[in-house]
Amino acid sequence: MKISTICTAIVLAGAGIVQAQDTASRQKLDLPKPNCLVMSKGLPENGTLVMEVNVGEVRVVRSDELKTIRLTIEPHGFYDDATVQSWIKRFGVAGDRASIDLKLPKNEDNHQGASVTVSVPAQTDLKLELGVGDLSVKGIEGNKELHVGIGDLTVGVTDSAKYNDIRTGTKIGDAEDAVSHQRSDGFFPKTHHTSAQGMYKLHATVGIGDVNVVQD
Repeated sequence: MKISTICTAIVLAGAGIVQAQDTASRQKLDLPKPNCLVMSKGLPENGTLVMEVNVGEVRVVRSDELKTIRLTIEPHGFYDDATVQSWIKRFGVAGDRASIDLKLPKNEDNHQGASVTVSVPAQTDLKLELGVGDLSVKGIEGNKELHVGIGDLTVGVTDSAKYNDIRTGTKIGDAEDAVSHQRSDGFFPKTHHTSAQGMYKLHATVGIGDVNVVQD
């Protein structure tokens, strides 16, 4: 057997051992996860959610509980309960109107400090503003006023026939309305679709980033 063949076999065997050891160590390593904060309040159908968040990854989804709004904050680092609680500047419901105001931290590497999920009744009007990060809305019917300063915005539409006005826009990025089959890119792109039917309006804008309307 040639020396080069022997060397190759040794290198491959060594790589296999290292990979096996790494896999075994990962399997044994059971790192704890940061605690989530979950809060719920009553909110009737056909209500309104007004929410402001400074930074983070924010999802708004349909609640699996009737007449309930649920706020879930999942930190991306280890914080005590009091610290996570302090990020909530406001979470209240007055009649059919819910208000949420969050001030979340950034990690040292400038990534988002937390993920936020808000579950609301299926029929809820939304007025949402996110400073920096990604915002997604899925499974909610109603009027929508959505804005992201820097980041991406994705909003799902279950039945486009229920919307008489769908507008998207961004200063720098892509604007796409897959429901109305419109797309625009470059500087100050926008899409606009109107219909004589429908009762809802959807306005989704981004300062810098992409905005997308998709079929739920």
